[in-house]
Order: sequence, then structure tokens, then C-alpha cells
Amino acid sequence: MSLYPARRRMPTLPTFGAPWRARLRKIAVGRHLVIAAALMGGVLVAPTQAVAEAPVSSGPGCVEPQQATFAGGATAPWQACSSPTGVIGIEGGNSINSRGTIFMGVSVKDAEGRGGIVRSRDGGESWQRVALPPPLQDLIGSLRVDPATDRLFYVSIGPSLTQLVPNQIGYSDDDGDTWHITQVGGHPSEGDPIFTIGDVHQMYMGSPPAGVQTSGYPNVVYYCALTPIPSFGPFTKCWRSLDGGDSYQPTSPVGNFSQLDCDWAAKVPGVPGGDTQFLPDGSVTAQLPFVTPMRGVVASDGTVYQPMNACGAYMVGVSKDAGATFTWSRVPDARIDMNTGVFADQQANFPGCADTIAFAGCPEVFKGYGSDNLTMDDNGTLYFIHSNPQLLLSVSKDGGQSWTQPETLSAPGISTTVFTSVVARGDGELGLAYLGNSEGSPAWHGYMAVVKNADEPSRTIATASISNPDNPLNPYRCCGSSSGQNLDGSSTFYNLHEYGGVSFAPDGSLWATFFRDTTRDPNNKTFALYEITGGHMYPAAG
Repeated sequence: MSLYPARRRMPTLPTFGAPWRARLRKIAVGRHLVIAAALMGGVLVAPTQAVAEAPVSSGPGCVEPQQATFAGGATAPWQACSSPTGVIGIEGGNSINSRGTIFMGVSVKDAEGRGGIVRSRDGGESWQRVALPPPLQDLIGSLRVDPATDRLFYVSIGPSLTQLVPNQIGYSDDDGDTWHITQVGGHPSEGDPIFTIGDVHQMYMGSPPAGVQTSGYPNVVYYCALTPIPSFGPFTKCWRSLDGGDSYQPTSPVGNFSQLDCDWAAKVPGVPGGDTQFLPDGSVTAQLPFVTPMRGVVASDGTVYQPMNACGAYMVGVSKDAGATFTWSRVPDARIDMNTGVFADQQANFPGCADTIAFAGCPEVFKGYGSDNLTMDDNGTLYFIHSNPQLLLSVSKDGGQSWTQPETLSAPGISTTVFTSVVARGDGELGLAYLGNSEGSPAWHGYMAVVKNADEPSRTIATASISNPDNPLNPYRCCGSSSGQNLDGSSTFYNLHEYGGVSFAPDGSLWATFFRDTTRDPNNKTFALYEITGGHMYPAAG
């Protein structure tokens, strides 16, 4: 029985749609993990176990310090550096608890076949690889700390399509040493097929709104994913937990957005349609037909703001009842475009672009990736960022009812940004992290920025690279390869870092997650090893 209605047949994917094909393959190939747990009544029960490991990287915690500058070139009172972890990884993620413990991940499998996350308890001076228990060992995962309780949450895809096990989701109250694990989705009693397997995981937490009661835990935990088939969806669905992650129930359908509803004729580059624009040089720009969730935020009164990448446009849904219902509106002029001329040039001239699955070296495709694009400051002002192709900011002071026109935040000289992340605190202060490159260069640097008065035209932007100008994170490619090597000798099919993440630490500094291509081979088109690397931005001395 087809997943797709007979009246809507999924079109043959064009060349630029290879991420869909590849990401389905990455689920079906090379993911034969053994799950030491039992399905009981539709809920996965796993023993809590200690799995922390010894540090794999220690000092120096800050290398290649760089001075931040303002947009006009003046020196800014911030510096940035990189903090190598020594851990090879695939997916990103970034979160910090009130004790200053930094979490990043996800690491490749170790010699015993276990996935893991990366942790530092001393401000990045040393890093630990923390192995995850068996149900959480899939490498396509995501982590998040609840800032109100310091509870660490982690979710990953089930072990494989063939085993038909739903997403495994767990929490830890001791920095990842022990875990309580359950599952989300796949409950027949909730109308989900047992093979519901979410992808592009997004988790966030916040206070319950009036009329919603939690049990044994102060906050509501929200989880959204593309489901039931990873990458293909075609739907986005959200769940919530009212008991701190012990159980999850589905919320309202997320605006009923489906990849089947995208106007393929209008959005496939080169095919005339309502959203297609032909440029003077003969190339075409068109919106990408993807539908993926992004990480939401929760206001102090419990109002939920859930962003979506919906058929090339960006939407924000507002819920006053903990996800039971949403009201949706578009962020004006925020869209994802592909320029076919630029894309063709990247395929011809960027090593690791045309010859890798999903065109992992082609940033024109991956402008649409990222998760931490929406944030809220202490005044309730919303900030939304996206790449098209530079880093752009839209601001809403009325709960998402209206937005300012997008304005550029990326540093002068940067032509394209990908994997953008934003976090807010206080009165209009933002922290940013992104990968960026300059016109005509294959090199990609990691950038961090602190924005003051971000809600006003008079905002100031202090930006710094996290490494020396002659030592980019990715000298020849962005942002993955077709395979990667695990420490147990196996290969991970489709080695892509899809997430980044950025967080303010309790000491006021800013931390972000990046990946450094350790292969550094200009002729390497199909294989790379990526080291999880912390980016650190801190007030300059004096």
C-alpha cells in the first residue's frame, strides 16, 4: 500500500533533489544495530546504565584566537577561538546547562559500536566522549538541555527501516552518565503506524500555558520531526510530554504541511512556474520543495512558536494551548532560493560537490539546512534568521503577527552562509554561529557574532572567525561526504553534519558547534572525517 495518495504521485526527483534519495539510503544502509531492549505495550523500556568514558582531548582549550570586529572594521570587545574535541562526528547539536557543562555531538560509533555525544565540564579545556546506551546509538540524533531543570534530552532515529522501531528518546539528570529511555511515535493507539520514524529532530521545552497541567516536571517537552519515512516524510508531526519525557502524546498536525503539497512545477529549477525567476545570465532561481521542522521556542506564558521550512518559504505557527492548535503565518520575504547558475558552477569547480551523494559539497542545496533559526529575548521579541545566500534577520515584536524585512547580519565579504544558528538573551542581544565563504573561494570558515540592540536598526554586530585565515574549517568542501569511517572499522554511509547550534554559557561567553574536515585533501571527493569542534566567543581582556 502506497504512502502517497493516488491523486498525488511523488514526481521523479530532479538532480538537485538528491538529498532526498541519499538520506533515505543512509537509513537503509549501514545501520544494522542490535537493540538490547524489549517492546512492551508499544513502549521501549531500557535499563539505565553508566556509559561515560575518559577524556579523549585535553588542553589547550582555546587555539587560534581571533579578534572580533564590527561591520565597519573597527575592533570589537570580543575574541573568538576554536576548541578541538578530538572526537569524530556526524550530526551537530549544542546545549549548556546552568553548571556550565557543554554538550555537543553526535560522534561516530566507537570500537564497541556505540554512538556518543561530546561533553566538557571545564569550559572547553578538556572534552569527553560520552557513549550512549544501545537504544540511542543511531548516529542521526539531536540533543537539548532544558535550561529550567538542566535535564538533558537526546533523540535518535530507530535502528533501521527493516526493524520498524520508532524513534528512541531519552533524558539524563547527571550530564549523560545514565539515561531513562522511552520512544516517541509508533503508538497504534495514537493512530501512528509502528514504523513511524522521525528525522530532522527538533526538541525544545517551556512553561505550560494556563489550563495545561504537567505531572512531576515543571515544563512541557516538545518534539517535532519529519515522518513517517526519514527525509521523505512526507509529513511533519509534533509530540509533547507533560511528565518530563516519560511519555509522549501527539499534538495538532503541524499546519498539515506536506512535501506532497509543494508546487513542484513552480519550484523545480529550470521549470517555469509562479515562483520561478529567470535571471539575465540565463540562470534560474526557484524555491526548494522541502518541508522540514525547525526548533521552536516557548514564551514565559507558555505560548509556543514553531517555525517551519514549508515549500521554500518560512512559516511560524503560534499555539496558546501547548500544541493542541496552531495559527500559522509567513515570515515575509524569508525564502530559500536555488540559483541554477551558481549550482552549476559549484558542481564544476568545488571538489566534493558533483561527485558526492546529495551534492554534499554544494552549499546551494544546503542553504536550507539548520535548526536553531528562531529565538526569543527576555522582552518576548522574536528573531528569525535564514540564508539566501547571506545570513538574514527578521524581527517580530508582536508575537509573530508582523515581521521586519530581512536585513543582512553576516560579515562583509562573506558571499554565502550555511548551517546558521541563533540564540537570544536579555534585551535584544543575539549570539550567532554559521559557516561562510567568500566569492570564488572553496574554503569555509566558522564564524561567530554577538549582536547588540538586535531589535533596532542601530544594532551593532561583532564578528570573528574561530580559526586563522589560512586554516579554514573546511578548506575544499562543504558540508559532508558520501561516507565516513567509524572507530569500530565500519563505514557510515552519507557523512553529513546537518546541525550546528549556539548557546550562551553562564559566564556570559558564547559557544557553538562546528566541524573541521580533518582529511584536508583537495582531491578527496567521496570521503571525509569531521572533528567536532567547539567555537568559543568571549569578552576581550581589558
